[in-house]
Amino acid sequence: MTREDGRQFLHFSITGCALLLLWVDPWVGWAACAAAILVQWVVLPLAGMRVGLEREGERWVSGLKMYPIAVLVVLVAFPLATAVAAWGVMGVGDAASNLIGRNFGKPGFVGRQDRSLLGSFAFFVTAWPAAWALACVVGKMQMNEAWLPALAAAAAGTIAELLPLQRWIDDNFPIALTAALAFHFAL
Repeated sequence: MTREDGRQFLHFSITGCALLLLWVDPWVGWAACAAAILVQWVVLPLAGMRVGLEREGERWVSGLKMYPIAVLVVLVAFPLATAVAAWGVMGVGDAASNLIGRNFGKPGFVGRQDRSLLGSFAFFVTAWPAAWALACVVGKMQMNEAWLPALAAAAAGTIAELLPLQRWIDDNFPIALTAALAFHFAL
């Protein structure tokens, strides 16, 4: 397993923290995100512990730093079902696209040398059930009312991941935001 594989498994596994919102109030989730932001923006850099968590040569505003910001924004700005669905799209779909696309895909999809058709397919087919399950379990939606918004969120997240935004911002934020907006408007 490579260092990048480990990063993606961490990206994926943190999505499981959404399940904690079954037992705690949303403000506890907000506080946890704020604590993660503090740790990742201040504590880890001061302690010199960023090595291994960020990609070599990654800009200062990295995926590690954007993940809790993206989660905090969707948790604060949207109803719980929408927020956790978007979190599932970002956490599961983005990690799957990287792992599958990098290890098995042929680069060069949609004019992007860092994307593959197989990676984008992996994003969509993992993000949809993740969003659907989290909206139903944590967001307490009925399965028949959550499947279409989850599908829309997965599709929007897949498209957002393909956009060449990495020059300006890590893709975690646009993926989570577009997934939340698509879920919300598909309700």
